[in-house]
This record gives sequence, C-alpha cells and structure tokens, in this order.
Amino acid sequence: MEGESEPEITESQREGRPAAFASLAHQIVVFVFTATFVTAMLASWVAIQSSRSSLRETADRLYGVSLRQASERVEPWLVAMRADLRCPPAGQSATPQAPWVGQASFYTEPTPTDAWGEVPQGAQAALRADTGIALVTLADGRLGVALATLPASREPGCVGIARFDALAPVLALALPSDDAAFVLTDASGRALLQTGDTSFLGNAERLPIENWGQERLRETRFGSEEILAATRSLAPWGWRIAIVASTRSLYAPLVASIQRVLLIDAVVIALFCVFAYRVTSRVTGPIGQLSAVARRVADGETALEIPEPPQRDEIGILTRAFNAMLRRQREYQTEIESTNRRLQDRYAALQQATEVLNQLSITDGLTKLHNHRFFQDHLTREIRRVERAREDLAMLIIDIDDFKKLNDQYGHAGGDEVLARIAGILNAAVRGGDLCARYGGEEFVILAPNTDIEGGYALAEKTRMAIEETDFLIDEAFEALKVTVSIGVAAYRGDRKAFFGKADQALYQAKANGKNCVVVHPDDLA
Repeated sequence: MEGESEPEITESQREGRPAAFASLAHQIVVFVFTATFVTAMLASWVAIQSSRSSLRETADRLYGVSLRQASERVEPWLVAMRADLRCPPAGQSATPQAPWVGQASFYTEPTPTDAWGEVPQGAQAALRADTGIALVTLADGRLGVALATLPASREPGCVGIARFDALAPVLALALPSDDAAFVLTDASGRALLQTGDTSFLGNAERLPIENWGQERLRETRFGSEEILAATRSLAPWGWRIAIVASTRSLYAPLVASIQRVLLIDAVVIALFCVFAYRVTSRVTGPIGQLSAVARRVADGETALEIPEPPQRDEIGILTRAFNAMLRRQREYQTEIESTNRRLQDRYAALQQATEVLNQLSITDGLTKLHNHRFFQDHLTREIRRVERAREDLAMLIIDIDDFKKLNDQYGHAGGDEVLARIAGILNAAVRGGDLCARYGGEEFVILAPNTDIEGGYALAEKTRMAIEETDFLIDEAFEALKVTVSIGVAAYRGDRKAFFGKADQALYQAKANGKNCVVVHPDDLA
C-alpha cells in the first residue's frame, strides 16, 4: 500500500539465522526459566506468608505473656513506692536520714515544696484525685513523685525523686528477646523508664500510646519505623507498661531466610536453564544445520552434505533422509542441465533454420533480391510513413528489353545469368534507404523514399546507362552481349493503386517509344 514502508529485514534473517530469542533453544530456556521462576516465587511466597503468619502469632503469644509478667512485677513495685512516700512532720526539715523519707530502693531523696518548679495543672488535678499522687517536674528538670500533704487538703506537700532505674532490672527479666523493649509511661504517654533496645524510639518524651494495641500487638508507624506495640494499664495510678519491637528486627530472621530461599531459587533456576539449554542444544544443533543447509539449497547450492550424527534417533533419520534428498537432487540437476544443453542446441539450430526460412520467404532465389511479397509489405509500410511525415516517394519499374528473344537464343540458363547480373547492377546503383526487388519474370522494381519525381528520373537514367554500358558474357556465347532496359517512373500522390498504375503505364510508354529509355508518367510532370 502506498505510504507504508516495507518491514526491515535484519542481517540474521537474510542469512537464515534465527533472531535473538527466536531459536528453539532460547524459547525452551525462556519457558523453563519462566516456569521455574514462577513456581519458585509462588512456593516462596506461600512459605513466606505462612512463616510470617506463624511468626506473628508466636510474637503475639510471647509478647502478650511478657507484657503480663512485666505488669505483674511492676504493679507491686509501684504500690510499695506509693506506700513508702511519706511527708515529714510540720516544722521538721527533709533530710535523707529522717525516718519518713522512705526506703532508698524507691527514692533517692525527698524534696521540700519550695524546691519544686512549676507544678503542672495535670499534677494538681491528679493530687486532688483519689490517687493523691502525680508526676511533677522539679526546678532542676528532674521528675518527682508528688504526694498531698494531708489527705483532706489534697495540696502538694512533698515529693520524692523516684529511682525508676531500679525498676529496669525487674523489667529486663520479663523481656522476650533482645529486640524488644519495655516502656513505662504515665497516663499521657510520658516516658518514665525505657529498658531494652529502644533505639528506634529516639529521645521522644511522649509516646503515642493511644495508637498502640491494648494488651495485643498492633502494627503501627513511629516516625520512619514500622513497629509492633502493645500496652497494659497499671493499678493504682493509671500508668501504662508498653512492650515495643521494630518489625525490621522482629522479621530479621524471616528476611534472612527469604534471602537464603531466593539464593537457592536462583541457583536452582540457573541449573535448570543450563540443563535445558544443553538438552535442547543436542536437538536444535542438528536442526540448525538442517535449516542452514536448506537455506543454501533454496539459494541454489546443491553440492552440500550434512554430517550425519551417530545416534539413530529422529534427528539422525531426518539428517540421513535430507542427505539422500540432496544426492537425488544433484542427480536430477545434472540430468536437467544435460537436457537443457541439448534443448539449447536444438533451439539454436531451430532459430537458425527459422531465420533461413524467413530470409528465403522474402528473397528471390535467383537474383538474391527481395521478392514480390516483401515488396508489397514494404510498400504498405512506406506509404504509411510518408503520409504521416508528408515526405516524397518515387517508384521505378524496370523491364529487360527483348528478354524472350534472349531466352530463345541462349536458353533459360543464359537468361538466368542475365537476370542475376542485372540484379547486381541494380543493387549497386540504389542508395542505402532504397528498396530493390524482383517483381516477377524479367521485371524489377525500385522504391526510393525521400525522392521526388526529378530524383526518381535521375536514378532511373543512372540505372539504365549502367546496364547499357555493361558487357554480358554468357558461357555459350563467344562475344560480349549487350542488354538494355526500359524504365517507368512515377511519384506517390496519395493513392496506392494509382501510384503503381502510373509507374506501370510509364513503363509501357517506354516500350512503345523504342525501348532502352526512361519515361515519367505525364501526371507527375505538371
């Protein structure tokens, strides 16, 4: 279709070689790779999902148990810390040696109210609540546990600097793994104590515990880290103990297992591909040789032979059958070439004979001039040409004078010699574009294109004089014989029949005028 370019043919296609990944071996290797890869990936995905689910169930169970154990250990500690926090009697200073300070395992020192900084409104409210205890920030930035001075007033009375670090070993005993961590927070999420691997939590003072699971692990995001977290309330203050772990750390063994599985899959796939390629190459190698030889045979080569494999399988049978076909083809080709040579020789001889026959059909056998039939055909072509080109055309009809008398005196053999000699004179007298033919008996005709009546008369007179001045020697005669001719000349005026008739009438007039002369038709003299 016009406007559409033909598809480009690659060099490999021109040479008959399959393009990349178009050969049978490559297709089989690609199929084996795809099938093995898909199967391995599906099996690995199922195994990974199963392992991940199992790992998550194990984590839920193990972390839940650890969270309960931690809360059971922390709650008595907090209750004891609450009971141990006592304010000094009125008028006495707060010193570490005073009996009301409490046990050193819970507090480092008591702090009088004048050492407090800003008492947060949350702490005020907590102190007025039933718990009567809250976290407060001291002037130096440390955290303290505040207790009302008198239960009736609920006003801040004293504070103890709690030793939360003493709780860390207690919580560490309940850690399920090195990747997990416990975080002790107040009700608002303020971190009081962190133990275990909490690097992924950073230095955050408050944690989004409202997004964490309540006694069951929940996957959530903390900053840029995916974590698993669960919390549990602690009586009697409303604080919470949380267990957290990075999913990256939790699933690290699974990721390592996945990497090992993928590595094994890659090795297995590579081995299968190599095995498939070697197996298919044993089949496609001979097929490739067959294809290459078939292409060369299609290009015309026949002197070929494929090495036959030693095995007796289908490939071996096909190779031997193909070689047998090539041998038969060579025999057929040799026979065809021999037959073609014979046909070519016969055709050449036939062509030569045809040319001879064609020449004989338009040539007079005696005079070697063109015959009457050729003259008529040529006259038709010349008349069409001069009518189209509007050119002149003259005709000369020549008759040997007293030719019957010459035949009677010297015989037909002598007459034939005279005819052949005059034919040679006429052929020498005409120009290259003129036609000289034997019209019949002792008559000849000359057709002169591009010649007007004056030129036709001059040519006729030249011819007549050449014949008159020639001595004709005949074998039976002992002296030279003189021969004359009469010639009638006419010009073409648009009528073929009148054209020939005028030349014939002029010839009769030349005979009547005493022979050996040239006469032009009167109509052409005007």
